[in-house]
Amino acid sequence: MPCVLIADDNPLFRELLKRHVAGTFGYETVEAQDGAEAVALAPQVRPDMILLDLMMPGTDGIETTRRIRELPGFADVPIVLLSAEPDRRKWAEALAAGANDFVSKPYHPGELTARLALHLKLSLLGRELRSQNALFSRERYLAGCVQRQLLPKDLDFEGFASAAVYQAQEQVGGDFYEAWDDGSGVYMLMADISGHGASAAMLMAVCKGLFLSLKAGRFSPAQIVARLNRLLCGLLEGGDLDMFGTMVLCRIDRDTPVLEAVSAGHVPAFVIGDRGLTEIVSTGPALGIIPDFEWTGTVTPFRPGETLFHYTDGLTELRSPAGEFFGDARLRALLRPDRSPKDLIGEIIEAALPFCKGTLHDDLAMTALRRL
Repeated sequence: MPCVLIADDNPLFRELLKRHVAGTFGYETVEAQDGAEAVALAPQVRPDMILLDLMMPGTDGIETTRRIRELPGFADVPIVLLSAEPDRRKWAEALAAGANDFVSKPYHPGELTARLALHLKLSLLGRELRSQNALFSRERYLAGCVQRQLLPKDLDFEGFASAAVYQAQEQVGGDFYEAWDDGSGVYMLMADISGHGASAAMLMAVCKGLFLSLKAGRFSPAQIVARLNRLLCGLLEGGDLDMFGTMVLCRIDRDTPVLEAVSAGHVPAFVIGDRGLTEIVSTGPALGIIPDFEWTGTVTPFRPGETLFHYTDGLTELRSPAGEFFGDARLRALLRPDRSPKDLIGEIIEAALPFCKGTLHDDLAMTALRRL
């Protein structure tokens, strides 16, 4: 049952308020004879509303309000002050101290009832909203844990060194990467679902499932991307989702120093070597837009000592407080051939996070794979 704490140095007035609250609302009441006692009782009884007399000996209503607002968990408990004080500056001071309302003495029963009912309703709605938000945050946290479980546990393949990082803008996101070895070649995938948050995460999980079913078929990168695109178009058709995905998929041949790549609307991937940067650009539209599009793979040299670098646009679209983008030029300057995959990604993070002051504007993922 809701509880109302009543503080007034006049026992007669306390009794009037107690009868009014109990008779009108049926709520429990707890009495305090001054402000100090009200401050002491508040954490014990955890009232749903507090009624304070403005003029009390020792700690007056304004100071009592300040002290109660400082107590843990009392930032949103409605506090209503009652007084015959005609000086409106006192009313303003009380409101500035944290009071929700001010009622004149002698009070009109109908007005007091309406004001208390309003503040109690707002308080209960606020409490329900905070409870729902806490539940929502918990669900998002658990969804984020599940999503991280969908990413590869490691990228350890014989003959290669690797590193990866993933960070969602929110607790869940739409970026993902995958890697596997079919014996004749190592596959590296980076994908980015449009948007971020729960909708992107759900579509990401669907794409991941579709992709896992395709990779068992030992298709070429171009065939995998085309089949995934048709499945995704069928999934999105007729809905009001307005979503799509970008992807770059590379197959690194174990017998020859080359890789075959297909990029569907994704930002460039890079091969980093002593001869400079080799850019792997998009060869077709994003996934989920044109059902029958057929991608063509490109073949790029990939020699021992060279590194394949994938990322999502959340990296280059990081913004400084002034609104400047991290950009392609800054990224390219950090892609050095003498860095191990772990050091390469570490140095990019060390440059990017201070640039944006730690604020992400999109999901972010990076992978680096060096041929040994």
